[in-house]
Amino acid sequence: MNRTHWSDRTRHRLLLAAAAIGIALLLATLLAAPLGGADAKTAAQPLSARDQAVMDRISGYLNGLEHLQGTFLQIAPDGGLAEGRFYLRRPGRLRFEYTPPSPLLVVADGTWLIVQEDDFAAAQRYPIGATPLNLLLQSDVDLKNDAEILKVEQQPGLVRVTLADSSGEAPGELTLIFDEPNLQLRQWVVKDAQGLQTTVALRDIQTGIKADNSLFTIKESARPAIGGDRRQQ
Repeated sequence: MNRTHWSDRTRHRLLLAAAAIGIALLLATLLAAPLGGADAKTAAQPLSARDQAVMDRISGYLNGLEHLQGTFLQIAPDGGLAEGRFYLRRPGRLRFEYTPPSPLLVVADGTWLIVQEDDFAAAQRYPIGATPLNLLLQSDVDLKNDAEILKVEQQPGLVRVTLADSSGEAPGELTLIFDEPNLQLRQWVVKDAQGLQTTVALRDIQTGIKADNSLFTIKESARPAIGGDRRQQ
């Protein structure tokens, strides 16, 4: 995967984006360099044959996702709450929009990750292929080979998988939490190199509804209001 060296301001924007992006969004957090402090990375554990089979199932599940939408609840490291709505069309497209008063909007249009911090600021664009977002938005997801797997935990009713950037260049961890036995993504936790955690829970999940093309573009002067019927006929 191609790597890009971001400025501090760019990393800050990507960290904001990572707080909003769900299934794909949160690997982008691994690009956000810490301001200081020791790397709190979990030591990788050897994968058993059972663990590897779970990772194959997860990659298969993510590859099978084509249309997904719902709402999300975010818990910040300081306990602050935010919520909004997400739309996913694989490969390459997603949208995460916060409920007001937060103005943050994050869109992947198949080529670019686009971050709009408010209605008046110019949108910032970053190549999807140069970010870890590509791991989950690409047409062929293979987490077992494309990410460093730190831990696989199987408990009654759920599976937890903790991932890191395989190159070692981007500090931080991402834990994906799936329901079992249906293996549906429900929650994830991002931990930065200082050990600060952001948790995002997915709710009201719907599959098989094709989101309208307009959701995966950003107009500089305006954007659609949250809610409403946005299904593409």
